[in-house]
Amino acid sequence: MDERLSRFKRCDSWLYPYLDRVFLRLPESLREEILNNDGFQIVSNATLSDVCGEFFHFDNPLQFLVYLNPLLAMQPDHRLECSIAMELANYVAVKEQWDGDQQRIQDLLISWGFENEFNAVCFCSAVAGSKAFKRGYEWARKQTEDYLMLHFGIHYDEWNRKGLVRMSTDRLEKLRSQVPMQRLLPTKVMEDEKNLPEGVSASEVFLEGVMAAVKELKLQGKDRP
Repeated sequence: MDERLSRFKRCDSWLYPYLDRVFLRLPESLREEILNNDGFQIVSNATLSDVCGEFFHFDNPLQFLVYLNPLLAMQPDHRLECSIAMELANYVAVKEQWDGDQQRIQDLLISWGFENEFNAVCFCSAVAGSKAFKRGYEWARKQTEDYLMLHFGIHYDEWNRKGLVRMSTDRLEKLRSQVPMQRLLPTKVMEDEKNLPEGVSASEVFLEGVMAAVKELKLQGKDRP
């Protein structure tokens, strides 16, 4: 890990490997600019969601402050890394006087090599509020961790890195076969899901919800003594 990342002292330790991965993918000139800019800071701390207020003292005056919600830890890795990259793209857009221009931010992400992550995030955002996603998530939360790891653990790492939208067709079909879809996703729910993105099935969205629950269970397992 680049030692200069340690100057972001107001971040939880779990975040540093993700920061390192994202910064390594940035253009070298931009990476050096940000890491050597004392007026740029990143803040992300789990305690922030539990307190009424928090005082921070920084050694140098700040011009740019990026806040990353600690709940990002619950998101798949590809979404977390894309979120970090997106805030860095916002930094560039502001400097270029394109503040708030979503097209410019998207163009930057793609030029930095985050196109696949961006597409996966768009997919997840498009389906996260659907009935199929909610049903998959709620079903998985009622299962035992051992059951979920047995049937879905083998696919978890790939989903965590890439998302379903980037998994190969044969891998996705194998993942679908792990769940008795006709029993868990009846025809009525399938019919209700008429506004999903073109080419996306309700069963695929159901699986996205299942994997989101698996992610939470794995994180909870890490916190156990």
